[in-house]
Amino acid sequence: MGQDITCLITDKNIELNNDVVHFKVRGFTFIPFNTCCDLGLDEAKDFELLSDYILHLESKDNFENYTYDHDNDHCDLDIFKMIKDHQIENFIIEHHSEWADIPVDYYFMHVTEGKIIKNSIVFDESELSKNNKANVPESKKKFGLTFDWLANTDLFYSYFHANRMYSIQHTK
Repeated sequence: MGQDITCLITDKNIELNNDVVHFKVRGFTFIPFNTCCDLGLDEAKDFELLSDYILHLESKDNFENYTYDHDNDHCDLDIFKMIKDHQIENFIIEHHSEWADIPVDYYFMHVTEGKIIKNSIVFDESELSKNNKANVPESKKKFGLTFDWLANTDLFYSYFHANRMYSIQHTK
């Protein structure tokens, strides 16, 4: 089995409940999610503003039906409900999975000041999305994320590893 992790990363110093798995690393808040499905980021390319995209997501399903549960699988609505609930306007969502050191899935989205950075959205193997993957390093740099968080496999190997490390840190 290889690395398989999805994280919401923000530069906003937010206070989260202790039941929400999260880490503060180098001035960023990392919130891992246990995603088991496509994040649906392809729809985001049709929106300029995060608020409009969230309204679109809410029109498909009521956000109030999604309460964070660190023991269950998460989907895109869990992530965007957290973004809405905590009024996060600067963030990155990044998903990386691999099998035997071979990349399998990769998703990425960058939002700054509530504006969706369209050339950052990576959601599948289409030409548009593949071309956008070349923009990811620049998006991370503009966001201030100048270190490879995915290399910190002690915390970010998988959601289950993150959950275990979070539990260990909070029992000390």
